[in-house]
Amino acid sequence: MHHAVFYEFPEADPATDRFTYEMANGSVTVVLVDDPSKVPAIAKQMAETGTELVELCGGMPLAVRAKVKAAVPSETRVASVSFGIESIVKAAEFNRAFMDGKPPAEACIVLAPGANPANDRFSRRAGSQNSTFIMTDQRAAPDVARQLVDEGVGLIELYGGFSDENASEIIGAVAGRSAVGVSGFGHEPPRPASIR
Repeated sequence: MHHAVFYEFPEADPATDRFTYEMANGSVTVVLVDDPSKVPAIAKQMAETGTELVELCGGMPLAVRAKVKAAVPSETRVASVSFGIESIVKAAEFNRAFMDGKPPAEACIVLAPGANPANDRFSRRAGSQNSTFIMTDQRAAPDVARQLVDEGVGLIELYGGFSDENASEIIGAVAGRSAVGVSGFGHEPPRPASIR
């Protein structure tokens, strides 16, 4: 499967600030974007050339997900990161620090079978924002998350289809020291039954 992660990042140029990781079963492209309003058009272009899943960072308003869903073909799945009740306080603390211009480091863990999290990663820094993107498999992800919070990461987002069980393991591994958001899908209204 080919999928894209859109991550809001200051001064990023989505045409060039991209990182693609190839896997045996597809690829993931991380696209850094300075303005969420640009995402629907870029996602549409990517979907038209084979992207099957679009994931949006937790900092993007829910309205962006709705606009992306309207822009891409109906068969393209669109998800965004949200935070469970166990992460609300830490997410609010991170947001306050971000608004004050002093956020802790943040990280994205992307599910990528066969990846080596020690090597398959990249970081970007702009102003006070410091973000690391790590490719890993489900088995290594809890240890990756634990190491990140040991290094001072205050917010982690999970992409690529982590199971509820694995996401719960990762949340347990950070032991309340970081907010952990998980990419998921919204609900669609039920379709009316066909009339006979």
